[in-house]
Amino acid sequence: MRAEIYETLDSIPEELWDAVAPPDFFFTRAFLRVMENSGVENAGYRYVVLRVDDEPVGLAVLSRFRLRLDLLADDRWVTRMRRVAPRLFDVTIVCCGVPASLGQHHLHVVRPELKQAALGRVHLCMEAWAEQSKASLLIFKEHSEDQGVGDIARAMGYVAVPTLPDHSLPALPATEAEYVGSMRSSYRRKYKAAIALMQGPGPAWTSGPLRLEEAPFTHQAADEFLVGYLALMERAAARLELYTPGFFHGLVDSTLDTRQLRLSNTENGETLIALMIACGDVLTFALVAKDHAEYEDALYAVLLRCIALYAIRGGFTQVRLGQTSGYAKVAMGARPRRLEAYIRVRGRLRQEGLKRFGPSLFPEERSPELSVFKESADVPPGVGQDPG
Repeated sequence: MRAEIYETLDSIPEELWDAVAPPDFFFTRAFLRVMENSGVENAGYRYVVLRVDDEPVGLAVLSRFRLRLDLLADDRWVTRMRRVAPRLFDVTIVCCGVPASLGQHHLHVVRPELKQAALGRVHLCMEAWAEQSKASLLIFKEHSEDQGVGDIARAMGYVAVPTLPDHSLPALPATEAEYVGSMRSSYRRKYKAAIALMQGPGPAWTSGPLRLEEAPFTHQAADEFLVGYLALMERAAARLELYTPGFFHGLVDSTLDTRQLRLSNTENGETLIALMIACGDVLTFALVAKDHAEYEDALYAVLLRCIALYAIRGGFTQVRLGQTSGYAKVAMGARPRRLEAYIRVRGRLRQEGLKRFGPSLFPEERSPELSVFKESADVPPGVGQDPG
């Protein structure tokens, strides 16, 4: 297996990339161009095409940027060390993936038997770029255990660390009634406000003080969303990246099917905006704009349930709800999926330090286990199981 490395999207033959890329917006040239041009984390990019006997068999997207490891930590000793040595946890990384935490990975191979060779070849590409740019950390992100990457990465000297879990609503049925009816009564009742609100065809719905509106994501909408997004990030205890104004305006100018749902309480003026990307039969809830720390009447939970009903009405079979932990997404029916990153530090002593202190730098956040769906034969496939 050999690797071809391209430094820009425009230098890759379009038919070559599209012939191998999976049907996922994360691998589209449109999304990657937004990332390349928007300056998120000031990242640089490399695009890898893998070939066997001149046949393209895989793709990888690499990025290089600086990461503050202490932003992920929850231990007091890390905070104390940051005061003593402010740049101790600032590292330059070369990552198989991009600085966008949407529960996605950026290594695709068309045949499972080529996975080991593909990881080995991509690792060599990452190592070469790290040597050239003086990066100290290599990362493969975000993979679930069932993707068959973990054992291969560990055998290559990578340390597995948990990242935030991903959540999704898989195998959605054709109707709202079928989906909500498959739930236990206590969780079905939680959908009452969303169901009462979303009566009629839309694109705007009202029920009491609540108003929900679907609207195109325009440049004006991008500016408004940015305000609420930045307000949310200022309060965040931990974050992996900060999206730039160019990212949101890049989405507007791209060919991606970007949408927004705005939920407002007209009595108290509270508003939430969900930014979503549609691709095929999958709807991805990417980000939320949230200008207050707390919302009355569980407005965020209502928004999540409205997204589920909106997806069913739109004919989507899966909703991806992103990388977070907590009660709200699981309680509305989402199933958590444990994700790992595979990390390797350049230098033996530092690698040993990673093995020792990795659990402190990367604490695992587990989603609650809730029995949302009935255990019966009429439950939609894939959703009638307790999250775990």
